[in-house]
Amino acid sequence: MTKVLIIGAFDRYNYGDLLFPLVIERQLSTYGKDFQFEYFGLVESDLTNVGGLPTKGLQKFYKACSDPNQPVHVIIAGGEALGVTWNSLYAALNPLFQRINKRHVRVNKLLDLNGWTKKILKGKTTLPFVFDKSDFAGVKSVTLNSLGGSGLSAATFEKYDFLKEKLQNANYFAVRDQLTVDNLKVNGLTADLFPDSAILMSEFYPLNFLHKRVTPEVAMYVAEHAGKYVFAQINKKTTRGHEQTIADGLDEIYQKGITEICLCPIGKALDHDDHEALQEIGTLLKSPFTYFDADNIWDIMYLIANAKCYVGTSLHGAITALSYAVPHVGLKVEKLGAYLATWGLEGNQRSVEFSEIYKQFIIATNATKEDLEASRARQFTEIKKGFDKMVEVMEKSS
Repeated sequence: MTKVLIIGAFDRYNYGDLLFPLVIERQLSTYGKDFQFEYFGLVESDLTNVGGLPTKGLQKFYKACSDPNQPVHVIIAGGEALGVTWNSLYAALNPLFQRINKRHVRVNKLLDLNGWTKKILKGKTTLPFVFDKSDFAGVKSVTLNSLGGSGLSAATFEKYDFLKEKLQNANYFAVRDQLTVDNLKVNGLTADLFPDSAILMSEFYPLNFLHKRVTPEVAMYVAEHAGKYVFAQINKKTTRGHEQTIADGLDEIYQKGITEICLCPIGKALDHDDHEALQEIGTLLKSPFTYFDADNIWDIMYLIANAKCYVGTSLHGAITALSYAVPHVGLKVEKLGAYLATWGLEGNQRSVEFSEIYKQFIIATNATKEDLEASRARQFTEIKKGFDKMVEVMEKSS
Protein backbone atom coordinates (compact mmCIF):
# COMPACT_ATOMS: atom_id res chain seq x y z
CA MET A 1 0.00 0.00 0.00
CA THR A 2 1.26 3.47 -0.94
CA LYS A 3 -0.06 6.32 1.21
CA VAL A 4 -0.63 9.50 -0.80
CA LEU A 5 -1.42 12.75 1.02
CA ILE A 6 -3.08 15.36 -1.21
CA ILE A 7 -3.01 18.89 0.17
CA GLY A 8 -4.47 22.10 -1.21
CA ALA A 9 -7.12 24.78 -0.79
CA PHE A 10 -10.08 22.40 -0.90
CA ASP A 11 -11.36 23.39 2.52
CA ARG A 12 -13.45 26.23 1.01
CA TYR A 13 -16.20 26.22 -1.65
CA ASN A 14 -14.27 27.25 -4.72
CA TYR A 15 -14.94 25.25 -7.87
CA GLY A 16 -11.37 24.97 -9.23
CA ASP A 17 -9.83 24.00 -5.90
CA LEU A 18 -12.44 21.27 -5.33
CA LEU A 19 -11.73 19.73 -8.75
CA PHE A 20 -8.03 19.03 -8.12
CA PRO A 21 -8.26 16.16 -5.61
CA LEU A 22 -11.23 14.57 -7.39
CA VAL A 23 -9.43 14.32 -10.74
CA ILE A 24 -6.03 13.41 -9.24
CA GLU A 25 -7.57 10.49 -7.34
CA ARG A 26 -9.56 9.32 -10.40
CA GLN A 27 -6.55 9.41 -12.73
CA LEU A 28 -4.07 7.82 -10.28
CA SER A 29 -6.61 5.05 -9.64
CA THR A 30 -6.41 4.04 -13.34
CA TYR A 31 -2.86 2.71 -12.81
CA GLY A 32 -3.95 -0.34 -10.79
CA LYS A 33 -1.60 0.52 -7.90
CA ASP A 34 -2.51 0.15 -4.24
CA PHE A 35 -2.79 3.87 -3.49
CA GLN A 36 -4.44 5.03 -0.28
CA PHE A 37 -5.46 8.69 -0.49
CA GLU A 38 -5.93 11.22 2.30
CA TYR A 39 -6.95 14.86 1.83
CA PHE A 40 -5.78 17.90 3.77
CA GLY A 41 -6.48 21.63 3.87
CA LEU A 42 -5.58 24.38 6.31
CA VAL A 43 -8.58 23.35 8.38
CA GLU A 44 -10.80 20.33 8.79
CA SER A 45 -13.79 20.54 6.45
CA ASP A 46 -16.50 18.48 4.82
CA LEU A 47 -17.76 19.83 1.50
CA THR A 48 -19.26 16.56 0.27
CA ASN A 49 -22.68 18.27 0.06
CA VAL A 50 -21.35 20.49 -2.77
CA GLY A 51 -19.34 17.73 -4.49
CA GLY A 52 -16.02 18.16 -2.67
CA LEU A 53 -14.07 15.78 -0.44
CA PRO A 54 -13.68 15.93 3.36
CA THR A 55 -10.31 17.34 4.46
CA LYS A 56 -8.27 16.87 7.60
CA GLY A 57 -6.55 19.93 9.06
CA LEU A 58 -2.94 21.08 8.99
CA GLN A 59 -1.81 19.50 12.26
CA LYS A 60 -2.99 16.06 11.11
CA PHE A 61 -1.07 16.62 7.88
CA TYR A 62 2.15 17.36 9.78
CA LYS A 63 1.60 14.32 11.98
CA ALA A 64 1.09 12.06 8.93
CA CYS A 65 4.32 13.45 7.37
CA SER A 66 6.44 12.89 10.46
CA ASP A 67 6.50 9.11 11.02
CA PRO A 68 9.46 7.44 9.23
CA ASN A 69 7.88 4.03 9.96
CA GLN A 70 4.82 4.94 7.90
CA PRO A 71 6.23 6.67 4.81
CA VAL A 72 3.99 8.86 2.65
CA HIS A 73 4.06 10.67 -0.69
CA VAL A 74 2.76 14.25 -0.77
CA ILE A 75 0.99 15.91 -3.69
CA ILE A 76 0.48 19.67 -3.69
CA ALA A 77 -2.72 19.50 -5.70
CA GLY A 78 -2.44 22.57 -7.95
CA GLY A 79 -3.28 26.22 -8.43
CA GLU A 80 -1.32 29.42 -7.86
CA ALA A 81 0.53 27.78 -4.95
CA LEU A 82 4.16 28.65 -5.74
CA GLY A 83 4.42 31.77 -3.62
CA VAL A 84 1.08 31.71 -1.82
CA THR A 85 1.28 33.00 1.77
CA TRP A 86 -0.42 31.85 4.96
CA ASN A 87 -2.34 35.11 5.16
CA SER A 88 -3.79 34.92 1.64
CA LEU A 89 -4.97 31.32 2.21
CA TYR A 90 -6.48 32.13 5.59
CA ALA A 91 -8.22 35.23 4.19
CA ALA A 92 -10.45 32.96 2.08
CA LEU A 93 -11.66 31.18 5.24
CA ASN A 94 -12.07 33.95 7.81
CA PRO A 95 -14.15 37.12 7.10
CA LEU A 96 -12.45 39.18 9.83
CA PHE A 97 -9.02 38.17 8.64
CA GLN A 98 -10.00 38.96 5.06
CA ARG A 99 -10.52 42.59 6.07
CA ILE A 100 -7.03 42.69 7.61
CA ASN A 101 -5.49 40.99 4.57
CA LYS A 102 -7.03 43.53 2.18
CA ARG A 103 -4.70 46.06 3.80
CA HIS A 104 -1.72 43.69 3.70
CA VAL A 105 0.65 46.24 2.14
CA ARG A 106 0.04 48.68 4.99
CA VAL A 107 -0.10 45.98 7.68
CA ASN A 108 3.19 44.43 6.51
CA LYS A 109 4.97 47.69 7.33
CA LEU A 110 4.05 47.11 10.98
CA LEU A 111 4.29 43.33 11.24
CA ASP A 112 5.06 40.29 9.10
CA LEU A 113 1.52 39.24 8.21
CA ASN A 114 2.61 35.89 6.74
CA GLY A 115 4.64 35.07 9.87
CA TRP A 116 1.83 36.17 12.18
CA THR A 117 -0.74 34.01 10.35
CA LYS A 118 1.69 31.08 10.34
CA LYS A 119 1.75 31.31 14.15
CA ILE A 120 -2.07 31.41 14.35
CA LEU A 121 -2.32 28.29 12.18
CA LYS A 122 0.74 26.59 13.79
CA GLY A 123 2.43 26.28 10.43
CA LYS A 124 5.80 24.53 10.24
CA THR A 125 7.10 26.01 6.98
CA THR A 126 7.62 29.66 6.01
CA LEU A 127 5.17 29.30 3.09
CA PRO A 128 2.29 26.81 3.31
CA PHE A 129 3.00 24.73 0.21
CA VAL A 130 6.77 25.16 -0.18
CA PHE A 131 8.70 22.28 1.36
CA ASP A 132 10.67 19.22 0.29
CA LYS A 133 11.11 15.75 1.73
CA SER A 134 13.99 16.91 3.95
CA ASP A 135 11.45 18.93 6.00
CA PHE A 136 9.53 15.86 7.22
CA ALA A 137 10.90 12.53 8.45
CA GLY A 138 8.13 10.42 6.88
CA VAL A 139 7.91 11.98 3.40
CA LYS A 140 9.34 9.95 0.52
CA SER A 141 8.48 12.34 -2.32
CA VAL A 142 6.92 15.75 -2.93
CA THR A 143 4.92 16.27 -6.11
CA LEU A 144 4.08 19.80 -7.29
CA ASN A 145 1.14 19.31 -9.66
CA SER A 146 -0.54 21.71 -12.13
CA LEU A 147 0.98 24.81 -10.58
CA GLY A 148 0.54 28.32 -11.91
CA GLY A 149 2.96 31.18 -11.42
CA SER A 150 1.91 33.75 -14.02
CA GLY A 151 2.58 36.51 -11.46
CA LEU A 152 5.81 35.01 -10.13
CA SER A 153 8.59 37.62 -10.13
CA ALA A 154 12.22 38.00 -9.09
CA ALA A 155 10.94 39.91 -6.03
CA THR A 156 9.26 36.71 -4.75
CA PHE A 157 12.57 34.82 -4.94
CA GLU A 158 14.41 37.71 -3.27
CA LYS A 159 11.91 37.83 -0.44
CA TYR A 160 11.95 34.05 0.12
CA ASP A 161 15.55 33.03 -0.48
CA PHE A 162 14.78 29.33 0.21
CA LEU A 163 12.14 29.16 -2.55
CA LYS A 164 14.47 28.26 -5.41
CA GLU A 165 16.16 25.42 -3.53
CA LYS A 166 12.87 23.91 -2.32
CA LEU A 167 11.41 23.96 -5.83
CA GLN A 168 14.59 22.41 -7.24
CA ASN A 169 14.31 19.62 -4.65
CA ALA A 170 10.74 18.65 -5.65
CA ASN A 171 10.56 15.09 -6.94
CA TYR A 172 8.00 16.12 -9.59
CA PHE A 173 7.45 19.74 -10.59
CA ALA A 174 4.86 20.49 -13.27
CA VAL A 175 3.38 23.86 -14.22
CA ARG A 176 0.38 24.52 -16.42
CA ASP A 177 1.35 27.41 -18.70
CA GLN A 178 4.30 28.75 -20.68
CA LEU A 179 4.36 32.08 -18.83
CA THR A 180 5.08 30.23 -15.56
CA VAL A 181 7.83 28.23 -17.32
CA ASP A 182 9.35 31.54 -18.51
CA ASN A 183 9.06 33.18 -15.07
CA LEU A 184 10.83 30.21 -13.48
CA LYS A 185 13.52 30.17 -16.18
CA VAL A 186 14.42 33.81 -15.49
CA ASN A 187 15.03 32.74 -11.89
CA GLY A 188 17.18 29.74 -12.84
CA LEU A 189 14.53 27.03 -12.48
CA THR A 190 13.10 24.44 -14.85
CA ALA A 191 9.75 22.65 -14.63
CA ASP A 192 7.74 20.28 -16.80
CA LEU A 193 4.91 21.86 -18.77
CA PHE A 194 1.63 19.91 -18.73
CA PRO A 195 -2.00 21.09 -18.91
CA ASP A 196 -4.01 21.58 -15.72
CA SER A 197 -4.98 18.10 -14.49
CA ALA A 198 -8.64 19.21 -14.16
CA ILE A 199 -8.82 19.03 -17.98
CA LEU A 200 -9.57 15.31 -17.52
CA MET A 201 -12.93 15.97 -15.82
CA SER A 202 -15.05 15.09 -18.88
CA GLU A 203 -13.39 11.66 -19.03
CA PHE A 204 -14.44 10.85 -15.46
CA TYR A 205 -17.66 12.87 -15.29
CA PRO A 206 -19.56 12.43 -18.56
CA LEU A 207 -22.92 14.13 -19.07
CA ASN A 208 -24.98 11.12 -17.91
CA PHE A 209 -22.97 11.04 -14.63
CA LEU A 210 -23.53 14.77 -14.08
CA HIS A 211 -27.22 14.57 -14.93
CA LYS A 212 -27.80 12.31 -11.90
CA ARG A 213 -26.09 14.75 -9.53
CA VAL A 214 -27.39 18.17 -10.52
CA THR A 215 -30.24 19.98 -8.83
CA PRO A 216 -33.69 19.52 -10.46
CA GLU A 217 -33.76 23.20 -11.53
CA VAL A 218 -30.50 22.84 -13.47
CA ALA A 219 -31.59 19.52 -15.04
CA MET A 220 -34.85 21.14 -16.24
CA TYR A 221 -33.09 24.23 -17.58
CA VAL A 222 -30.55 22.20 -19.55
CA ALA A 223 -33.22 19.82 -20.92
CA GLU A 224 -34.98 22.85 -22.42
CA HIS A 225 -32.07 25.17 -23.31
CA ALA A 226 -28.96 23.03 -24.08
CA GLY A 227 -26.76 24.68 -26.69
CA LYS A 228 -28.81 27.90 -26.70
CA TYR A 229 -27.31 29.85 -23.78
CA VAL A 230 -24.08 31.54 -22.77
CA PHE A 231 -22.81 30.58 -19.30
CA ALA A 232 -21.49 33.84 -17.82
CA GLN A 233 -19.43 34.25 -14.65
CA ILE A 234 -17.21 37.00 -13.23
CA ASN A 235 -15.36 37.50 -9.97
CA LYS A 236 -15.71 40.67 -7.95
CA LYS A 237 -12.03 41.48 -7.50
CA THR A 238 -10.90 41.91 -11.11
CA THR A 239 -14.13 43.26 -12.59
CA ARG A 240 -14.98 46.03 -10.09
CA GLY A 241 -15.80 49.23 -12.00
CA HIS A 242 -16.36 47.35 -15.29
CA GLU A 243 -19.82 45.94 -14.53
CA GLN A 244 -21.65 48.12 -17.08
CA THR A 245 -19.23 47.18 -19.87
CA ILE A 246 -19.67 43.47 -19.07
CA ALA A 247 -23.47 43.81 -18.95
CA ASP A 248 -23.40 45.62 -22.34
CA GLY A 249 -21.35 42.77 -23.84
CA LEU A 250 -23.81 40.16 -22.56
CA ASP A 251 -26.75 42.24 -23.89
CA GLU A 252 -25.06 42.18 -27.31
CA ILE A 253 -24.73 38.40 -27.13
CA TYR A 254 -28.47 38.15 -26.35
CA GLN A 255 -29.61 40.64 -29.00
CA LYS A 256 -27.16 40.18 -31.88
CA GLY A 257 -25.95 36.67 -31.05
CA ILE A 258 -29.52 35.44 -30.41
CA THR A 259 -28.27 33.54 -27.37
CA GLU A 260 -29.88 33.28 -23.92
CA ILE A 261 -28.01 34.37 -20.80
CA CYS A 262 -27.32 32.11 -17.82
CA LEU A 263 -25.48 33.66 -14.86
CA CYS A 264 -23.83 31.33 -12.36
CA PRO A 265 -21.05 31.89 -9.80
CA ILE A 266 -18.00 29.61 -9.78
CA GLY A 267 -16.04 31.02 -6.84
CA LYS A 268 -18.21 31.71 -3.80
CA ALA A 269 -15.34 31.58 -1.30
CA LEU A 270 -14.26 34.82 0.38
CA ASP A 271 -12.10 36.94 -1.92
CA HIS A 272 -13.79 35.53 -5.06
CA ASP A 273 -17.40 36.61 -4.40
CA ASP A 274 -18.73 35.79 -7.88
CA HIS A 275 -22.31 35.78 -6.61
CA GLU A 276 -22.07 39.41 -5.49
CA ALA A 277 -20.51 40.49 -8.82
CA LEU A 278 -23.18 38.63 -10.83
CA GLN A 279 -26.04 40.07 -8.81
CA GLU A 280 -24.70 43.53 -9.74
CA ILE A 281 -24.57 42.48 -13.43
CA GLY A 282 -28.17 41.28 -13.15
CA THR A 283 -29.34 44.78 -12.15
CA LEU A 284 -27.59 46.26 -15.24
CA LEU A 285 -28.73 43.79 -17.92
CA LYS A 286 -31.44 44.93 -20.32
CA SER A 287 -31.94 41.35 -21.49
CA PRO A 288 -33.76 38.56 -19.64
CA PHE A 289 -31.48 36.07 -17.88
CA THR A 290 -31.57 32.99 -15.68
CA TYR A 291 -29.53 32.91 -12.47
CA PHE A 292 -28.34 29.74 -10.74
CA ASP A 293 -26.66 29.81 -7.37
CA ALA A 294 -24.13 27.01 -8.00
CA ASP A 295 -25.53 24.68 -5.34
CA ASN A 296 -22.78 22.16 -6.10
CA ILE A 297 -19.84 21.69 -8.47
CA TRP A 298 -21.90 19.32 -10.64
CA ASP A 299 -24.38 22.12 -11.43
CA ILE A 300 -21.51 24.32 -12.64
CA MET A 301 -19.92 21.53 -14.69
CA TYR A 302 -23.22 20.47 -16.29
CA LEU A 303 -24.27 24.03 -17.15
CA ILE A 304 -20.91 24.79 -18.82
CA ALA A 305 -20.80 21.41 -20.59
CA ASN A 306 -24.21 22.10 -22.19
CA ALA A 307 -23.68 25.80 -22.99
CA LYS A 308 -23.30 27.33 -26.44
CA CYS A 309 -20.34 29.28 -24.99
CA TYR A 310 -18.63 30.01 -21.68
CA VAL A 311 -17.75 33.65 -20.87
CA GLY A 312 -15.90 34.43 -17.66
CA THR A 313 -12.88 35.27 -15.54
CA SER A 314 -12.49 31.80 -14.02
CA LEU A 315 -9.58 29.68 -15.24
CA HIS A 316 -11.38 26.48 -14.25
CA GLY A 317 -14.56 27.68 -15.94
CA ALA A 318 -12.57 27.91 -19.18
CA ILE A 319 -10.86 24.55 -18.48
CA THR A 320 -14.31 22.98 -18.00
CA ALA A 321 -15.35 24.38 -21.39
CA LEU A 322 -12.11 23.04 -22.95
CA SER A 323 -12.73 19.63 -21.36
CA TYR A 324 -16.28 19.33 -22.72
CA ALA A 325 -15.28 20.87 -26.11
CA VAL A 326 -17.43 23.98 -25.58
CA PRO A 327 -16.53 27.41 -27.09
CA HIS A 328 -15.14 29.82 -24.49
CA VAL A 329 -14.27 33.48 -23.96
CA GLY A 330 -11.72 34.22 -21.23
CA LEU A 331 -11.99 37.65 -19.64
CA LYS A 332 -8.98 39.68 -18.55
CA VAL A 333 -7.24 37.65 -15.83
CA GLU A 334 -3.52 36.96 -16.09
CA LYS A 335 -3.50 33.23 -15.21
CA LEU A 336 -6.42 32.58 -17.58
CA GLY A 337 -4.67 34.45 -20.41
CA ALA A 338 -1.48 32.47 -19.71
CA TYR A 339 -3.37 29.15 -19.92
CA LEU A 340 -5.20 30.02 -23.15
CA ALA A 341 -1.94 31.27 -24.71
CA THR A 342 -0.46 27.83 -24.03
CA TRP A 343 -3.37 25.46 -24.69
CA GLY A 344 -6.10 27.51 -26.38
CA LEU A 345 -7.39 27.28 -29.94
CA GLU A 346 -5.83 29.40 -32.67
CA GLY A 347 -7.53 32.81 -32.69
CA ASN A 348 -8.66 32.36 -29.09
CA GLN A 349 -5.39 32.34 -27.20
CA ARG A 350 -5.79 35.26 -24.82
CA SER A 351 -8.09 36.63 -22.15
CA VAL A 352 -9.81 39.65 -23.68
CA GLU A 353 -10.75 43.12 -22.49
CA PHE A 354 -14.26 43.46 -21.08
CA SER A 355 -15.21 45.63 -24.08
CA GLU A 356 -14.39 42.74 -26.45
CA ILE A 357 -16.91 40.22 -25.08
CA TYR A 358 -19.24 40.13 -28.07
CA LYS A 359 -16.46 40.23 -30.68
CA GLN A 360 -14.67 37.31 -29.00
CA PHE A 361 -17.96 35.42 -28.56
CA ILE A 362 -18.36 35.44 -32.36
CA ILE A 363 -14.76 34.19 -32.82
CA ALA A 364 -15.20 31.50 -30.15
CA THR A 365 -18.52 30.18 -31.46
CA ASN A 366 -17.10 29.95 -35.00
CA ALA A 367 -14.68 27.26 -33.81
CA THR A 368 -15.60 23.84 -35.19
CA LYS A 369 -16.44 20.88 -32.95
CA GLU A 370 -13.48 19.08 -34.56
CA ASP A 371 -11.06 21.85 -33.52
CA LEU A 372 -12.44 21.91 -29.97
CA GLU A 373 -12.16 18.11 -29.71
CA ALA A 374 -8.61 18.16 -31.15
CA SER A 375 -7.59 20.74 -28.52
CA ARG A 376 -9.04 18.54 -25.78
CA ALA A 377 -7.34 15.41 -27.18
CA ARG A 378 -3.96 17.18 -27.23
CA GLN A 379 -4.35 18.24 -23.59
CA PHE A 380 -5.50 14.75 -22.56
CA THR A 381 -2.42 13.20 -24.17
CA GLU A 382 -0.05 15.65 -22.49
CA ILE A 383 -1.53 15.49 -18.97
CA LYS A 384 -1.50 11.68 -19.06
CA LYS A 385 2.25 11.86 -19.78
CA GLY A 386 2.47 13.99 -16.65
CA PHE A 387 0.61 11.43 -14.54
CA ASP A 388 2.81 8.62 -15.95
CA LYS A 389 5.85 10.54 -14.74
CA MET A 390 4.21 11.24 -11.35
CA VAL A 391 3.56 7.52 -10.76
CA GLU A 392 7.09 6.66 -11.87
CA VAL A 393 8.52 9.20 -9.40
CA MET A 394 6.48 7.78 -6.51
CA GLU A 395 7.56 4.22 -7.34
CA LYS A 396 11.24 5.19 -7.54
CA SER A 397 11.02 7.10 -4.25
CA SER A 398 9.30 4.31 -2.29
